[in-house]
Amino acid sequence: MLFEDMNLNEEIKKVLKQKNFKEATEIQQKAIPIIQSGGDVVGLSQTGTGKTLAFVLPMLEKIEKDNFSVQALILCPTRELAGQIKQEVKEYSLYLNYVSVLAVYGGADIKQQIFSLKRRPKIIVGTPGRVLDHIKRHTLKLQNVKMLVLDEADEMFNMGFRNDIINIIQKTPENRQTLLFSATMNEEVLNISKDYMLSPQIIRVGGENKAIESVKQTYFLVPKDKKKKALHSLLKEIERGRTLIFCNTKNMVGVVQSYLGKMGYRVAVLHGDMPQSQRTNVMREYKSGKVEILITTDVSARGIDVNDVLHVVNYDLPQNLEYYIHRIGRTGRAGKTGYAWTILNSEDQQKKLKQIEKLTKSKIEYQRLQLANIDEIQEENNFKGQEKSKSGARKGKFNKKFSKNSNIQKKVDNKNAKPRKRIYF
Repeated sequence: MLFEDMNLNEEIKKVLKQKNFKEATEIQQKAIPIIQSGGDVVGLSQTGTGKTLAFVLPMLEKIEKDNFSVQALILCPTRELAGQIKQEVKEYSLYLNYVSVLAVYGGADIKQQIFSLKRRPKIIVGTPGRVLDHIKRHTLKLQNVKMLVLDEADEMFNMGFRNDIINIIQKTPENRQTLLFSATMNEEVLNISKDYMLSPQIIRVGGENKAIESVKQTYFLVPKDKKKKALHSLLKEIERGRTLIFCNTKNMVGVVQSYLGKMGYRVAVLHGDMPQSQRTNVMREYKSGKVEILITTDVSARGIDVNDVLHVVNYDLPQNLEYYIHRIGRTGRAGKTGYAWTILNSEDQQKKLKQIEKLTKSKIEYQRLQLANIDEIQEENNFKGQEKSKSGARKGKFNKKFSKNSNIQKKVDNKNAKPRKRIYF
């Protein structure tokens, strides 16, 4: 369905036209009419399906010009995602000059947030902890909220925000409209929908395998003490492009950053202990292409909304299926092919990956990886280490243009390639 054919505010359609957004995604087509009619919605969809616009567009239509209280509240798991949603609200309310939005989250100056709240924004986007903090300080009042959105609800529950969310919900009017968006319908999501929503309509968009069908998935099996070497070898071989490397812990993010730095790569990291100004600078450099490789954890990656990620590398196998889908769902968007690479170091991990493969109904191909000769590379880096590429993306030996005909890439793209025997190397 085309946006032009949908019953949307003409001022909103004008922005959509300027952005050259013509066709609504499935979640948008199904959710927007229900939200416009005032119904509660549970939207089950993966990252990259357009769910943010599914609630932002009808929300903007419901904002009253002469009502200067908080009319809509959006809760989300991370400050990055809060920032992304705030930006979407600002962009699509370009011709609705009476709409004002404020993002509140931890790690930012609370005094500045209190000052901004006094200017009476009509839409609040925030993380549960900071929103609850403002409620307790009496700097945020929700008695006139007409719409409450829980975005990435499953992740907020995974992060331990359940009690905070319930406390916040109880501060809003009972007759509010409630929208919940989640990748999965786990028990906590189900309970919230039963206890705090009014006959919600459940919208399921695609499935776990649908979300990753445009991603070519490959794994390698190496001894644990060769993982860093394997990562470096992989980055040498694959086509050059925007890359996300996932680790399970903040400490491992630091370890991988240090190693790749020594190997001559220019990388950036994102983790929970970074001040907001630094995180913002990291994302600016990553989106602009100044840095092509970003190392992060699952929690910190929430809110990273970059459409042209070419590679996702699972340096650590994620803890569960949901994280795996969220990770690789960040590539292969907008009709493009993406690549997901997973580095395993035990047979137990291999069995777990097979379970993921079965549950997602997708094929994760085994591939042999030729490990680089680190001694030779380090010697060359000593000679070339200070040279910089014209693009500024990588140094020394790694400034070369990565070809689409790289050995590993070619093998993955070759659908007729015969499977190799699984071995340690």
